[in-house]
Amino acid sequence: MFGSWIPHRDYVKKLLLNLHFHCLFDRNRVFQMEKSIMKLIHLDLDKSLSILRPLYSNTGTPSREQAGIIRSLVLMLDQGYCSIPKWAEKVANDRLLYDICGFDGKAPSASSYYDFIDRLWKGSKEPEIRRKKKIRSCRSKPRQKYKKGKKLPPKHKGITKKLVEKTLSGRLRSSRREEILQEFFSRLIVDTSAQLGLIGNSQALSIAGDGSPYYSGSSHYGVKVCDCKSKGIYNCKCHRRYSDPDATWGWDSYRECYFYGDTLYMFTATEAKYDLPIYIRIVQAKRHDSSTTIFAMQEFRQLFPQFTVKDALFDGAMDNLPTYQLCRHWGIRPFIPLDDNSKLTEDNLPQGVVGFDNKGRPLCLGCIPYVNWGNCGDKGTKYRCWFAVNGKQAPCCCTGSHYGKTVYIKSDDNPRLFTPVPRGTDAFKEKLKQRSGAERSNKRVFEDYKVEGGKMRSSRQRYFRAVLAAINIHLDAWYWHIDVSLAELLENTMQQCA
Repeated sequence: MFGSWIPHRDYVKKLLLNLHFHCLFDRNRVFQMEKSIMKLIHLDLDKSLSILRPLYSNTGTPSREQAGIIRSLVLMLDQGYCSIPKWAEKVANDRLLYDICGFDGKAPSASSYYDFIDRLWKGSKEPEIRRKKKIRSCRSKPRQKYKKGKKLPPKHKGITKKLVEKTLSGRLRSSRREEILQEFFSRLIVDTSAQLGLIGNSQALSIAGDGSPYYSGSSHYGVKVCDCKSKGIYNCKCHRRYSDPDATWGWDSYRECYFYGDTLYMFTATEAKYDLPIYIRIVQAKRHDSSTTIFAMQEFRQLFPQFTVKDALFDGAMDNLPTYQLCRHWGIRPFIPLDDNSKLTEDNLPQGVVGFDNKGRPLCLGCIPYVNWGNCGDKGTKYRCWFAVNGKQAPCCCTGSHYGKTVYIKSDDNPRLFTPVPRGTDAFKEKLKQRSGAERSNKRVFEDYKVEGGKMRSSRQRYFRAVLAAINIHLDAWYWHIDVSLAELLENTMQQCA
């Protein structure tokens, strides 16, 4: 059952009193950890009570130190530790770390940490144990190579269209194992950042979506259960047992190689001072980002009904007509570069237009792009002859008017070609540059907080590490935004005690 809970205000008061004691013996170390201490002081765990209580039964031995375990795990990544057993032992033998975490009594062992993580993962742990014991066929690395920047094609043709149709009809499945952790991260962290104004205008959000390879800590060779080795056969393809049954093969388009693990997909708030991750999802490595995006957009709307997304920035993997149609249905302006290998469908073209260039601009009969001349209401976007706009004599005679040939393009005809903000314009280019915020956010998760350093062998552990890293990224922003020093808090505490 859920045990006693120390309110955040009491935790802060007790911590500051303990820090006065530590300053008497090692003041330098206390202030070397000022940022880490202030991050946990800003982290009000009382907001997570409504999520944590239902995870425990009403009977049995009361749980202990749940709030302390959360702070300890956040502090673990902040201090650069990857191993939970080693960190639990260090906290138990270091009085300063013990007090910063807010423990009262005996410090929890590593098993208590793992038990808490298991509770936040939806579903029983027994199926995972059975999957690890199951004998499976050999998972050979695929041989087909792709160019840099290219991703694995979708396994099923037309899958994005089917998913969008289900989404629009309300039939898209929303069950997922990370649902509790997503709710925990959303209510405890993202909502607070929104109140502080760190993610931009919550009623006109600008988000960037991106997927990153998340390598598994297990070997893709598995454990052989055959006797081929005794017969002198070392390269057999017999069935074997895998310690990470969740991992699959995927293509790392940046490193131009295959990887064994999962894909971490995140939404990042881009129109703000800090590039903060606001949504996290983990999927199979072989799944295409275009499919993941459909699920992610629906789940984000369910997690944050109080938010309104205005702009969505994606890479070329999401350049497909169904994604544009879904964005238009939800009133979202998509900013997606045209995929180099995509084929543009040009149906019902206006008179005087033969096609479109790679920026979505209509081409005249001489294959010269028209110049965007702004929006004309119900008529659509107005385009003028390039020669007339630049005051040059046209080599053709499309029209006898000095104003030049004029065409109108309606975005309803094909939202993929005719985006709300036309491609090729400075506004489109400047907005699309903000997509680099997603890459910076991913870099902080994988490089600054080293989520792959723990060599995790399950999607549950990998996803939880990513959430811890995202929490630390938000806490870093809170620390710089609130700008309250530890010295001020300690001085105020002394004055109250005097």
